[in-house]
Amino acid sequence: MYNGEYITNQTIVLLLAQRIKAYRLAARMSQKEMAEKSGVGLATISHFEQGVMQNMTLSNFISLTRVVGMEGRFMDLLPELPMPPIALKQINKLIPKRVRRDH
Repeated sequence: MYNGEYITNQTIVLLLAQRIKAYRLAARMSQKEMAEKSGVGLATISHFEQGVMQNMTLSNFISLTRVVGMEGRFMDLLPELPMPPIALKQINKLIPKRVRRDH
């Protein structure tokens, strides 16, 4: 899907809503069942899946992903940095910012 072009926040939210719906349907679960298992309101789920609701809370979204067994994939979204930021900062201090050339 992503080809290096800018994707709006609204587009990302709509894609996430489509994915949640697809996973819910693959699990053969109704919106009502998802609401009961997740603690997220039925109207909230319905509006989210329809693209009407653009302000799903992160907590509710995580609850929906948990119901379809995908909460573990969040670590793929933002993997751990290869080194702590403070170590990276120390390395960057050693790299010259610019090189002066005498002609």
